[in-house]
Amino acid sequence: MALKWEGGTMITYEDELKQEARKEGREEGRQEEKIEITRNLIKLGIPLDFIKKATGFSEKKILEIKEELEKE
Repeated sequence: MALKWEGGTMITYEDELKQEARKEGREEGRQEEKIEITRNLIKLGIPLDFIKKATGFSEKKILEIKEELEKE
C-alpha cells in the first residue's frame, strides 16, 4: 500500500483513487446537467448565441444536441 503526504496528512493510494473517482463523477454530473439545460433551451426556441453564452458549449456541440432532439 503506497502512502504519501498531502496537506499535512498521510493518505493511501486507495484514498487518492476514491477522491479522483468522486471528482470525475461530479464533473460528469455537471456535464449531464449542462446538456439537459441545453436541450430545454433548444425546446424553448432560445437563440443559439444565448445558449452558447448560458452553457459555454460550442456551436457544434449545441447543434449536435439539437440533432439528437430532432431524432426523438
